[in-house]
Amino acid sequence: MSWIRKGIVKIGLIGAGPSNLFLAWLLRNEADFHLIEEDKRLGLPLHCTGLVSERMAIALGISRRVFDNYYDKLTVTTNPYSSGVLLRFTNSRVTMLNRPGLEEYLYGEASLKMEHMGVRAIDVNHKGVVKGSGGFEDSFDLVVIGEGARNVLSRRVLGNRLVTVSGIQVDGYSPYLRNMVNDDHHIIVLFNEGYSSRFFTWIVPKGNGEFRIGVVDDTNVVGLRFRRIINQFRVTPRRVFGGRIVLGSLNVNYGYKSVVAVGDSTGVTKALTGGGIITGMLTSLILARVIHESDTNVPERYSSMLNGTLGRLAKVYSILSSILYNNIKLIEMALREVNGSHVEVKVPDYDNHMDALIRLLMTNPKIGLKVIKYAPLINMGGFTLRDVISALL
Repeated sequence: MSWIRKGIVKIGLIGAGPSNLFLAWLLRNEADFHLIEEDKRLGLPLHCTGLVSERMAIALGISRRVFDNYYDKLTVTTNPYSSGVLLRFTNSRVTMLNRPGLEEYLYGEASLKMEHMGVRAIDVNHKGVVKGSGGFEDSFDLVVIGEGARNVLSRRVLGNRLVTVSGIQVDGYSPYLRNMVNDDHHIIVLFNEGYSSRFFTWIVPKGNGEFRIGVVDDTNVVGLRFRRIINQFRVTPRRVFGGRIVLGSLNVNYGYKSVVAVGDSTGVTKALTGGGIITGMLTSLILARVIHESDTNVPERYSSMLNGTLGRLAKVYSILSSILYNNIKLIEMALREVNGSHVEVKVPDYDNHMDALIRLLMTNPKIGLKVIKYAPLINMGGFTLRDVISALL
């Protein structure tokens, strides 16, 4: 017999992001969900670029009405004027989701018993008691922490330690960029220490001459980097927003006693790009299955399943992203080797980064040879090849 069928289970959802709302949709009519959200409206604060694989978005039931744009090409280069490496997506395009629209859509599909908007969860204990601002206190059979990259409750209650950096984005108009990026379905990714020493910078057309431009770096310098990009690309801002981006984790615990984590709170993200919408919804899909099928000890079974699937992959990507983003200068140097060579690779799916890299090296083995000469300079960030293999096993 399913744990959930032994009676109406009371589940507290901390955070009204896609992961928690998706869980409430998957288990609608099977549990009493109580939503605890510090903001008074859905979709706040805006912080997400919203780029996902169209194939995965459709597979998870996301409505096309929250798709703002699609992209079938992505160029990785050092500056907007260089050709770099062009990726063409053949089977699944990239789509930009309207993040507030996504949350409103999932909210409309979910079934919630109670909504506590404008209440910040301050403390959670392992017995399922949640305390919040304004004197809020309630107890639950299960508490689901979906606080995103904040890593406050997930760290305090579960011991999760996420590796994050700060990101700032702008939606704005730039005739200067429009003259260089004249295709509304073509993303530009820049590896350039002048823009960021910790991550890549992105230029994403939104249509009608508007672009979404983002930069990521350490908190003490990201503002300066952002202003430099705005000035260089002559952007007239319409909206500026930002937040933390999860690059990986140092320690994670997916669940303990009456508490579990979903979404970015688990550290399970596409660490090479920082994306977390799809992976977050997948953690909720696994949790929903465990709740529906398990007799007891949901957190333990959920942790076991996540460790054996997404969690294992996340550990590998966490190590790879740590190595990658400790070597921005080397990546920039390697890309400069191919600038002007018109390198083009056909890639089936945006989400499969390893497949894209393998196809690039198979299609253009000379690139691999050029990169090899930089191998002795690579900063492994404290990791070894054995760490990668161990994470895979």
